[in-house]
Amino acid sequence: MTDEVHEQVIEAPADDVWSFMVDPAALSVWFGADAWLDPVPGGAIVFRSLDGSVRRGVVEVVEPGVLLTWRWQEIHGVGFGRRIGEPSTVSIALEPQGAATRVRIVETPGTGDPRTRAEAAT
Repeated sequence: MTDEVHEQVIEAPADDVWSFMVDPAALSVWFGADAWLDPVPGGAIVFRSLDGSVRRGVVEVVEPGVLLTWRWQEIHGVGFGRRIGEPSTVSIALEPQGAATRVRIVETPGTGDPRTRAEAAT
């Protein structure tokens, strides 16, 4: 599998975009899933999609206004029918561009050092 990359320029300063990213209600709207996170290293993150799948993980890197990284896995079903997907790491990097902010979201399958991937992605 290869990295999945999404980029977007948001007409707001990086600090405002950061506040939006770490607010569960705003994050839910942005990602189109019921989202909750504790934006501290080691904090929990949970996304529940409309299809019933759940992604659970742990926040790894927090640099307010700059970088948020977490590792997670998708979980489908319960009991004997439960399937657990492969782990991946999501890094959201913010880069000021004048009064706007470039947002780069990179989801990388597998494991490894998330800081290396985030820095390589920008």
